[in-house]
Amino acid sequence: MILSRISPKHILGFQSCAPILRCEMVSFFCDILFDPKRFFSSVMPNVAVVEQLGALQLKENQAPTGDVPLAEKLPIGQPEGSAVKISTNMRPMTLKKNTPVFKYDIKIIAYFKRNDREVAREISSSHEKGPKKENDKSACSSIYRLACDQCPELGKGYFFYDSQALLYSLSDFKKEVIETTIAGKKIEGFPNFVKAEFKITKVAESFQTSSNEIGKAVNIRPARADVTLLESLNMMASGHALENPNVFTKNNCIHYLSSPDRSIAIGEVRGQGMQASSVGATKAVRVLQGRNPTPTAYLITELKTTLFHPNHAPLLNVFREIRGFATNLSATSGWAREQIQKYKGLCCYLDYGTSEGLENDRKMVKIHSFGETARNQKFEMSDGTVSSVLEYFKGTYGKTLKCPDLFTVVVMGARGGRLMNIPVEMLTFCDKQIVKTQQMEAKVQADLIKMSASKPQDRKKITNQVADSIGLGNGDGQFFTLSPPEIVEGRVLPKPVILGGGKKPCFWNQKPEGPSTDFSIQHFVDAKSLNNWEVAFHESEPLESSVHHLIGTMRQMGMKVNAPNFVFIKNNDLRTIFENAKQREVELIMFITRSNRDYHKEIKVLEHEFDIRTQDIRFETALKFERQQNTRRNLVNKINVKLGGINYEVESPTFTKDRIIIGLETSQNPTMGDGLTCVGFSANMMAKETQFCGGYMFTQRSNDIYGSVLKDIVRDVIKQTCTHSCRVKNKPQELFFFLSGITEGQYSLINERYSNLIKEGWFAAVSGGKPINFVPAITIVAVSKLHSTRLYLEGPTGTTNIPAGTVVDKIIVNPVLTEWYMAGAVARQGTVKTSKYTVVFNTSKKWTLSTLEAFTYALCFNHQIIYSPISHPVPLYMAGDMSERGSNILGFHRDNYRNEELDLARINAELSYANRKLFGTRFNA
Repeated sequence: MILSRISPKHILGFQSCAPILRCEMVSFFCDILFDPKRFFSSVMPNVAVVEQLGALQLKENQAPTGDVPLAEKLPIGQPEGSAVKISTNMRPMTLKKNTPVFKYDIKIIAYFKRNDREVAREISSSHEKGPKKENDKSACSSIYRLACDQCPELGKGYFFYDSQALLYSLSDFKKEVIETTIAGKKIEGFPNFVKAEFKITKVAESFQTSSNEIGKAVNIRPARADVTLLESLNMMASGHALENPNVFTKNNCIHYLSSPDRSIAIGEVRGQGMQASSVGATKAVRVLQGRNPTPTAYLITELKTTLFHPNHAPLLNVFREIRGFATNLSATSGWAREQIQKYKGLCCYLDYGTSEGLENDRKMVKIHSFGETARNQKFEMSDGTVSSVLEYFKGTYGKTLKCPDLFTVVVMGARGGRLMNIPVEMLTFCDKQIVKTQQMEAKVQADLIKMSASKPQDRKKITNQVADSIGLGNGDGQFFTLSPPEIVEGRVLPKPVILGGGKKPCFWNQKPEGPSTDFSIQHFVDAKSLNNWEVAFHESEPLESSVHHLIGTMRQMGMKVNAPNFVFIKNNDLRTIFENAKQREVELIMFITRSNRDYHKEIKVLEHEFDIRTQDIRFETALKFERQQNTRRNLVNKINVKLGGINYEVESPTFTKDRIIIGLETSQNPTMGDGLTCVGFSANMMAKETQFCGGYMFTQRSNDIYGSVLKDIVRDVIKQTCTHSCRVKNKPQELFFFLSGITEGQYSLINERYSNLIKEGWFAAVSGGKPINFVPAITIVAVSKLHSTRLYLEGPTGTTNIPAGTVVDKIIVNPVLTEWYMAGAVARQGTVKTSKYTVVFNTSKKWTLSTLEAFTYALCFNHQIIYSPISHPVPLYMAGDMSERGSNILGFHRDNYRNEELDLARINAELSYANRKLFGTRFNA
């Protein structure tokens, strides 16, 4: 977006967060009205009475108010670990004191000529997506510039416009409304533009803020946070980036360099169809604890690398670059069926008629599908005659098609409308369209990951170079100045005690080439027996010798194992293998087949259907068993825990029999179909409090990720836990949750709705219809990696990766909530991405910040399969695996569940593990 025609004081920005209305209700009454359970339980210990106050309970679908306080900051406790120096990508923003900021609404109604009449559309509140959205924003910016020339009030001061409906100013216009009309001008992208009505109005509910009020942007009651100043800072931080003609902004917070900056030492990834990577940086402004008595604003910038489709490239030229293309392909060809999945929904310009020869002023359409060839596609003309696409373009536009025997592209107008068949050679790609992950080749995905996985010292340097090249954070000192990136003190937590069989301590790695958090054991703590099992090979590929090596390792680790029964897959028929195994009451089927046979998904689907444990091993991996002990060990680790065994014990005083720990994660595999989400969960619901297993449930996709299934998951987990007598006599005293995929805007949802659903799940599991006078303590922690914070270790050798167990819980954390960053594992390549943990809801009196950190870190060591910590606590990590398993199973069966109204009860009953014998075991190890 080029701003050369406007004074530097008119800076365009982008809105980064929606305004939140402030609420000044007295907190006492809010507690009663909006969280009656919590209020009455504090004055009436008998929960049975509280539960009977149905008239005061939040309705299940009632939106949270945000006026109920979140969990208070916990005391620090006794910090553990050794201090380390940590540098960040977070730069403190010093605001100019006593400077007011005024907020205004902008409304732009554009008029277009269509069929000899004028039609109006409000483009400042555009709900379009992709290039159409960018087109509307660009037009708003152009009209805003023209309005600035016509309105004297916009000629003085500093203004920050989000290219849509909001304007922030460092001066007061004095007028309530400013209006003007833009006419007789050319607006790029709007070929039939007639005029625009431009209107600025003061925002009624909160039209003024001040640089002195940055602390108001955070509040333990989210609805009372005033984010007006935070919004304006986000716009100001993007101002110079948007003046840069070499910068493209996406999703209001990511700025890409349109052409490479040769001074930045970063490569380029290319994919088929002229796809090429672009480097950029994400930008966010957050209000954090800081070093002062009052909170501080920080600008956070992080490196971003993304693959783009080509700009303004003829679609035919794009297709020519893809392997297997020919100019006589039909829509039913294998090439076309594969490529439509990658190009459906992308936008193109029409390149004929009144659009021909224009740049951005051509009509925009969206790819819907591929259709009949131009020669064969017939349609009825307005005069009743029948014509082909080939004849129509020749007769109407004088275009002789070069590829009449190539499929046509079925398109729809930019804003819907009828479908049309357009020749491929009459379409040109619109600008700046991102290639989605599922549309990339596996090699391209790997190359992008490899390019992003730069070493910490390189990533830190490149991030700063990109941010400078884009122009992020250059505020000219008119409202804020930036300090160098923050340097904070972190701590490296001590490793937990890990015991193998016979209570023998594990062996920690002492070699310099490996992390000190790697460990090994000699024997399993609880080694299981495997008596009746089978090994299945493809009929032409037996590899029985590999199994003997595996059995040797099983026995070495303490397992008692009989020789398996060898069976063979004939005619790719897996079902018969399972049917026979079911009749013989087989405990485990191990498949050893070549990777090109791709049996894995069907094996797991049949595992669910027949309720039999399986282990799928690649033939190529089994060939290595004789010489690679670690490969055999990892596989034996899986088999033992699938049978209910315990490989090693992680000791921590926070692991108690009366604390149920639950992790939840989601997956939205495209094969599931639109509108569905799979929620995976895992909990320590086995006999030992450190043993985790899980399952999954399906629900409709929505902003409320877990609400529709949370009660049922809690009920099932508690019921399963109570099947173990060693856990039942210690009635659970606490329910502890790790929730992934939660944004800060959903904290009120957790606080006001999820907490009540958890209680309802508890009562459904244990009450038996009878009144209960006890409810366990509940702690809910939101876990996120969807943040831009990067942490680097600064030491004598320079910038390196932070080690596993590094925590940062001061200065760069939330000023009103308990929050910390932690690296659960080492980075085997690239730069560590830490997880952010935030305590959103808490009724337990046992926790301090230090004990929570130690508890979370200890859980990262309890994976049981690999002898090193993982990046997330194990219940959350396993929940992610479960969500993927559920997504794959539903994707496999998707054709059986395509009713107009999806029956979620039926889907969950038939496709989850809740009613299977394997539920309550770690079948997904």
